[in-house]
Amino acid sequence: MKIIHTGDIHLGIPLHHLPREKEKLRKAEILDGFRRLCAYAKSNGVTAVLIAGDLFDDNEIESSLIKEVCTAIEQAKPTLFFYVTGNHDEGISLSGAPDNLFRFGKTHAWTSYALDEGVTITGMDFSDYSAHNFSALSLSPDNYNVVLLHGNMQGGQGGKEDRETLPAGYLQNKYIDYLALGHIHIPDGTCKRLDTRGKFRYCGCLEGKGMDEIGKRGFFLLEIERGTLISEKFYTFARREVVEKRVDISACNSYADMEEAVFSSLRGENTENVLRLVLCGNYKEGLRKELALLSSRLCERFFHAKVVDESRLYIDPNAYKTDCTERGEFIRELSRYQMDARLKEEILEVGLKALAGEEIDL
Repeated sequence: MKIIHTGDIHLGIPLHHLPREKEKLRKAEILDGFRRLCAYAKSNGVTAVLIAGDLFDDNEIESSLIKEVCTAIEQAKPTLFFYVTGNHDEGISLSGAPDNLFRFGKTHAWTSYALDEGVTITGMDFSDYSAHNFSALSLSPDNYNVVLLHGNMQGGQGGKEDRETLPAGYLQNKYIDYLALGHIHIPDGTCKRLDTRGKFRYCGCLEGKGMDEIGKRGFFLLEIERGTLISEKFYTFARREVVEKRVDISACNSYADMEEAVFSSLRGENTENVLRLVLCGNYKEGLRKELALLSSRLCERFFHAKVVDESRLYIDPNAYKTDCTERGEFIRELSRYQMDARLKEEILEVGLKALAGEEIDL
């Protein structure tokens, strides 16, 4: 039996970091990615597609978008689709949903569906997990049990628990074989151990959308035979990938040097991708980085590009020991303070620009 694990597709998501026309194209490509997943499932004999939440980016979605999704699912018959909601689409209502799409309700209760070969799909729509009684989950040890949820097994930011935190301890020793999770957009290449019997995995998102979703995105294809997971493969047919390139500009003496270093590092890169370029290293005093110009030229070459400047101005305080100018006094005075090195670098950079009468970007 073949099963696809996907989620966090976020259909209808606004992409404000892109120019208007590219945003419209990218949103259409993300929808088309879902269509192609449905077609792949049908043509490859996939029994079930598991959608682990956030199929849509919002509860208020255009009816034409819902119709497209329902059409793609219906055309994938006999493949079955199982969809739990996530924190973005927890209130979504799909009118006219096809009969091969199975939902899990809004009652905060577990729903199970039996497939062939002793495989069961059990899930619950997104809810406030901190208020839910997970002890109600009851599975047969004789089945191969797949549980479908959208939430965070690691807790909220900084480890703080919130409504999206799944109580890992309550999911252990429940006869779960594969816990199919959504919510984290980075795919788990290797399953993590849930307990002595089961494992869990985040599928990641189907396509990279924001500039922070760097790297390959796609879905997992599972093969289950006689109650055993015999194969798990990651597939990607994303139209575009968000790639990150870091370029050290420490050796650059001019903007021309910096541009040459950047474009040299990008030789061979797929120009259909979205680029996140990070400038790093310690740049020399007086270097004009011309970030707007660099960004414009990169956008001409790639589908879209964003330049992130993490480089820091390098100043040797010893070279200013006898400098009697305001510049020298400022550098010597700053060197006397004990503070975080990054903060000191930022103060130095801003201060020297101010003394030189240059524009300051804060």
